[in-house]
Amino acid sequence: MFRHPSTTPPSTPDSRRSSRHVPSTTPAGPPPDHSLPSSTPAGPPPRDRFGNPLQFTLGSQGGRDFNPSPFHSSPTKHEFSGVGSGHFAVPGRPSTHRGRSGLRPNSSPPQAEYEDEEEENGEGENSDYSEEDEGTGDEGRAGEDGDEDEDESMGEGEEEDAEGDEEEDTSIFQGRSRPPNRFSQSAASITQQPISSSPVVRPAAKQSQYDLLNLAKSLAPNPGSETLRESDHVILETERLMGRLHESIASGTPESRSTALSDVAQELLEIWRAPTQPSFSGSLAASGRSTGFSPLVAANRLISLLFSIHCPGQASRNQRPSAFSLVPTRLESRHFVPIPKVLIDWLNNYHNTPAEIATVLKERRGYSASDMFWDAVHASTLRGNFSATLKLLKGAKFDVADTARDDHLGDDGYRGVHLTKANSAAESAIKLLQECPAVTSDDWDVKGQDWSVFRRRVYQALADLQEYAEGDSQNRHSVSQPFQASSFGISQSQNSFNLSMASRRAESNVPWSVYKNLELLYKQLLGGEEEIIAVSADWLEATAALAIWWNGEEDEVPQGSFAASRRSIARSQRVRPVDVTPVQAYCQRLSSALATVLESGEEGFSIATTSPTEVGMACIFDDNIEGVLHILRGWSLTLTSAIAEVATGGDWFRRADGILDQFDQSDLMVLSFNERPRAGLTKDDLLTAYATALASKDRIATSDGKTIREGWELSIQVLERLDDQRTADDRIEQLLNDLPLQSSERVDKIIQLCHTLGLSKHALHVALTYADHLRENTQAYGDTLFYYARAHNSKKIQDVLRILVAQCLVKSLAFPPVGELDDRLSALITSPKQTLTEFARSDPEAAQILSNYLSGYATIRKFYDLRDEEILAHTAGKKPAHRPMARKLAAANALMVIIASAASSIRGGLYDADIETVVQVDVLLCLLGEVLLFIDQPKRTLSLQQIYSLLAAVEDLDTAPSMIQSQCEACFSTALAAAHDGHVPSPRSMLQKSTSNLTTASSQYSLIGSAEFGSMEGQSTESSTVLVKGGSVDDTKRAWDWRKGFRKDASGRDVIRILRLGIAKEIARAFAEGET
Repeated sequence: MFRHPSTTPPSTPDSRRSSRHVPSTTPAGPPPDHSLPSSTPAGPPPRDRFGNPLQFTLGSQGGRDFNPSPFHSSPTKHEFSGVGSGHFAVPGRPSTHRGRSGLRPNSSPPQAEYEDEEEENGEGENSDYSEEDEGTGDEGRAGEDGDEDEDESMGEGEEEDAEGDEEEDTSIFQGRSRPPNRFSQSAASITQQPISSSPVVRPAAKQSQYDLLNLAKSLAPNPGSETLRESDHVILETERLMGRLHESIASGTPESRSTALSDVAQELLEIWRAPTQPSFSGSLAASGRSTGFSPLVAANRLISLLFSIHCPGQASRNQRPSAFSLVPTRLESRHFVPIPKVLIDWLNNYHNTPAEIATVLKERRGYSASDMFWDAVHASTLRGNFSATLKLLKGAKFDVADTARDDHLGDDGYRGVHLTKANSAAESAIKLLQECPAVTSDDWDVKGQDWSVFRRRVYQALADLQEYAEGDSQNRHSVSQPFQASSFGISQSQNSFNLSMASRRAESNVPWSVYKNLELLYKQLLGGEEEIIAVSADWLEATAALAIWWNGEEDEVPQGSFAASRRSIARSQRVRPVDVTPVQAYCQRLSSALATVLESGEEGFSIATTSPTEVGMACIFDDNIEGVLHILRGWSLTLTSAIAEVATGGDWFRRADGILDQFDQSDLMVLSFNERPRAGLTKDDLLTAYATALASKDRIATSDGKTIREGWELSIQVLERLDDQRTADDRIEQLLNDLPLQSSERVDKIIQLCHTLGLSKHALHVALTYADHLRENTQAYGDTLFYYARAHNSKKIQDVLRILVAQCLVKSLAFPPVGELDDRLSALITSPKQTLTEFARSDPEAAQILSNYLSGYATIRKFYDLRDEEILAHTAGKKPAHRPMARKLAAANALMVIIASAASSIRGGLYDADIETVVQVDVLLCLLGEVLLFIDQPKRTLSLQQIYSLLAAVEDLDTAPSMIQSQCEACFSTALAAAHDGHVPSPRSMLQKSTSNLTTASSQYSLIGSAEFGSMEGQSTESSTVLVKGGSVDDTKRAWDWRKGFRKDASGRDVIRILRLGIAKEIARAFAEGET
């Protein structure tokens, strides 16, 4: 091995001349370059040209004026950049906690082939890179003490890493720390780069390494196996907010919809976060299979990130004005939290917090005494924790700095001029950070005007730092010169590169570690993409940070450069997408950043494909909403369905069906399109599954019991919000058909809910079904009429009223008796106006229908109540309300109204089925029997006009079609049989169907002997409280009973004959009395 016998390079006395271009006359050749270190024990002497080191400042505190640089030199144009394990590693980055990349000069020596030259320089062990090329060995090294110190430091870091892993075994990134970086790029491929490196994130780039959608599907549970894990309070509050959002989207303007989406999303986060708040530990949960894993906690972490990006909350109005702000903020304007602030808050709350910060802050001697000091500085800056960054820099105390040993400037810290210059450089960084918009005014609009001005200051500060540190270095911009030493196996380009870097380190006015780490800090602030990726702990942090520190530009101009600054300041001349649609622009930025990070080749920058949490977060960054929903569906169906609604309302969740996704089945039918089977998860799929799960719950109540909802009730509300109306109708109908209608309270609730949601068709169906149930199984005639009215079914209302009227006339009394009236029928009879008015408030059309058809039955009951008023009053222990003659006149008037209505459909002897009557013509003979009491009496009761109406009804019936006459005869015979035998013949044996012989368009069932009539009869004779002992209808107490004047076998002709004689006498008496 070639080794120079002396570690001190040859020198020529007084070799530093005024001109470096004058050739040397010494035999040994030119004197050593300024890039070589001084041979004096105390290092190079201070240079007076820099003046007082404390003059290294950035201008006034205000930050708007830029003082000339105190270094009297223009900014540097290029610098060397190293490559680590991937494409974006910081030179010489050691193995630190979670892959942090604080810059420390690597103590590993260069390769043995050129160790002698390093020893000649005396600084070989201070190379800025870990110089281990492929195919070379590690034989021979210099600076063994430094190596031992570094090894000890790394060993301690590994022990702390192990302890951290034990404490944070729930982190999804545990055990995936990044290894030490190695300089694996040949010197020939190294190029000089400007202060701000070119962007590495390509706009509109999409990652292609992972099929995230299929990964998410494979991790999701089978459809139909979901259960509701949330509390009743969460379910009720979520449904309340979804209903409010649905109304806002359906009726609001685009601006109000955007506001509603943001407000609802933030309220949902608050509701969902509350039950899981005690479980937050600051580190991501594992894949979902570890002990103590909570699906709701894991779901809430993903949702917090998703909603915060797409629906950021409203920014606080107490924000202080920025030091750079040129335009005052309008108080009435609505501002949303910037996306960078959203991402920073999420990282700090949910992602594993950098352990370096807490560890370094425990150092009592001075923070720089920790070997993780610069890791903590970069980690806190990356996370936007400037308070920690400032605290670390202010309390650094470089006189105990651990990096002094690495820089070979002392074992216990920097001393003398090195300490002064390190403090000066750090103080300048502190002043710069204190003027950051995020520090002065909590402004995290990194793409905005204030940050653009701040980036210009950072750029100038970086140029000043580089000039201050390397302003007089000849090797600062040196390019490797050809060197021939092939016999020793030395690579000319790498050898020259190492010599140049060693010279730069030796000539640096600021301690090399301090200089390079502050340089890295400034580049982070400028949004340097390579630097951000290099200092990130994992792919998630790197992706988020690339979006956090993005300046909003999408072209290939390096961030932080003067060109970018000028373009950013003058952006008012053109509109950037990020200024118009910031959410969409940042989503695209996150997607492009994810693609860049995954393609970077950094070890550990890969997604754990078996972890639902990691796959879910990757889907969020990749803007793959369907994949996120698949993951969340396995954790919480309630939360997932709500997210799908919000995402659909915000138009950031679309299936991969292209334009067909915008059409429902009816649209496709109109377009004559044969719909192919659709693939992919939709909002309707999630809402349908959620509605099914809700329907299986009996009741859902708040903790205080003030709000109680049934599962089916919420299920209908959810189904009503489906996009496909046909599917919604079918599902709701199926749900209602399967729902047992157990009580009127439940039916009223269903009907009211359906009307509220605009589901009138379903409300009518439920009312009709329940009314049919009451008609077949109960005697609740009032409820039956009420629900037929709510079903808007006038035909069935008429059927029930016809039965009641027929029962009254056949039995010659009010049916049902007062003691058997249900509440609704009693209210309709006793206070019809008030009852119908109250009914009209909920359903005006139903109240109108019921009012139209109820009058006939009500008048019949009024007639019998007036007739038997004295008997009923005596039974109740009261006095009659009318005198006998007044009572008789009122009863006659009521009866004549009913007779006129019944005969109106057969005027002139012709039957007209289109005429709607309140009383059917079938009972006309019975009505004529009741009027016999008012004919040919000592005192006249009927007026001449009433007598004429009665005569017309008699003649119309006598000339009516035979079928009408047969129906009237059947009702008449049934009434006489009830009076003489006390029972009615078998109902089914007397069922008749008749069709008018004058028209084929009308038909009706005779009520006499029908199933309905017979069932009513049977129930009444068994339970009537008006019947006397023995149960015979004939024994019932009445004021009078026309049936007793006829034999059982009498016919309708007998009644007509008697009436004609009596009417003739009444008319004659009227003429005799002078009435015309």
